[in-house]
Amino acid sequence: MSGLLYPMGLNAPGYTPDPEKCKVWYFGVPFDATVCYLAGCRFGPKVFREAFLQNEVYDIRTGTNLLDIGFFDLGDMEPVRESAEKTLQRVKAQTAHILEKGKFPLMIGGEHTLTAGAVWACAEKFKDVKVVQFDAHDDLRTDFEGSRFDHACAMNLCVEKIGMKNLMGIGIRASPQSSSKFKDRTIYRYQLRDNFEAARKELLDFVKDANVYITVDMDCFDPGIAPGVGTPEPDGMLYHEVLGLIKVLKNAKKIVGMDIVELRPLPDNNVTEMTASKLFMETVAQLKDKI
Repeated sequence: MSGLLYPMGLNAPGYTPDPEKCKVWYFGVPFDATVCYLAGCRFGPKVFREAFLQNEVYDIRTGTNLLDIGFFDLGDMEPVRESAEKTLQRVKAQTAHILEKGKFPLMIGGEHTLTAGAVWACAEKFKDVKVVQFDAHDDLRTDFEGSRFDHACAMNLCVEKIGMKNLMGIGIRASPQSSSKFKDRTIYRYQLRDNFEAARKELLDFVKDANVYITVDMDCFDPGIAPGVGTPEPDGMLYHEVLGLIKVLKNAKKIVGMDIVELRPLPDNNVTEMTASKLFMETVAQLKDKI
């Protein structure tokens, strides 16, 4: 693919992976052209890599060494700066390439619009894909600021392909009134607080024996633990809550892909990228038998 801006960036010193033996293939997309509040998540892939190298590759919860799973960094994909629509087509092509190689695609953004391109590719490969969305916002607008290719419309672009019944939004705490008709496809933040076990059961029923794509907008977390995002919302999820729900996804038939998006680096504060990279590591460790 064109435009590898940071080739091999995630590969730690002394670690030279054989891409054919690696289970996870990773790429970044430095694109934030439609962000409407705080720009800067185009730098997310770069700081994600830097933070990842500060993590231990051994996961103490599962006894898993990530190097045994194998991960290969494809570098950053070159976006089309003036066109989210064209950039999505590039994301789709890159994701399809990874899937055709029989590998697990992980995308780091970049803005949330990018998720649609990856989901389109996964849906064409697996046909019956369900999307689990961790987010503060439902992103279900049909258009925003004159365009349907906008980060506020990311999940609408997905459901146009997979159908509304195949989306589950988790941690939502900000949405327009027009989205209230989709409340049966949403686990709101207040519901997680009121009855976490009921929410866990609802997610279990949704993903059981399904092909699942995971998208994590970093603003799903409380700003106190992940302040570096484009559209922060108070009263967010805590790390152990997100990881606890990630564990539920072991009941899926297969995890077909994943992304972590809307990571916006802050000066002298690396908490958000450390949280994102740790979540990546623990998600792969927890779901290694499903990817």
